[in-house]
Amino acid sequence: MKKILITGGCSFSDPSPWNNEDTWPMHLERLMPEYDVYHTGAGSHGNAIISRRIIYTVNKCIEQGIDTKDILVGVMWSGPNRWDIWSDKNPPGYIPLTKEMDMRENPTTVVDTDTKNWYVFGYWNKLKFNEIWYSYYQSYVMDQISTIEHILRTQWLLKNLNINYFMSYYMNEVFPPDLCNHPEIRHLYNMIDFEQFLPVGGEYEWCRDYSSFDFPDPDDKHPGKEQHKDFVDSVIWPWLVSKKIIEEN
Repeated sequence: MKKILITGGCSFSDPSPWNNEDTWPMHLERLMPEYDVYHTGAGSHGNAIISRRIIYTVNKCIEQGIDTKDILVGVMWSGPNRWDIWSDKNPPGYIPLTKEMDMRENPTTVVDTDTKNWYVFGYWNKLKFNEIWYSYYQSYVMDQISTIEHILRTQWLLKNLNINYFMSYYMNEVFPPDLCNHPEIRHLYNMIDFEQFLPVGGEYEWCRDYSSFDFPDPDDKHPGKEQHKDFVDSVIWPWLVSKKIIEEN
């Protein structure tokens, strides 16, 4: 019976990132040669589109007749202040990015189509559309509410379908303690099943504090390929073994 590995996230989880460093999904894939893989991570993407791609890919596999017990999902959540919208109009000042120009393809797509209508935006982009959003509409409370709601809906779907999964986050900023205790947020945060999260903080902090390898660029928080492999070998793989999701080689 065919087995499926589905991964998702931002640049930390991009299977072919801009810096040409193998990321954790690639190292995990190599340890699981009996699995077909769907890597959905992409640079600069936020938690809304990460969740949508995971949900779409899970549903696609089920429609293809894959038994849910043969699916494993791994998600690394990204920065809460990253947003995206679906639009059939080009937002003001937007310059399309292609994979050839920039690994942060923008606009992009969630489903299997050549039509790209998902516009990704964040602080790094200084174009007019982004400036309007972050100047007048963005708030850290709303960022956190949205992120947790996307985590919850993904967890609830996977649990309802009896799909094995693990979650983590790229940096500790995904769950800032002051915001997680906010009265608008605390009840949502308390509903997250952290038993399904890897038993460490963000991958960046783990690599900084525990990995035997250095960052390729001291001024860049993106882990290098050795650090990603270290994270898989030291954190992800032992967790999967401990949960009896996979058998130790």
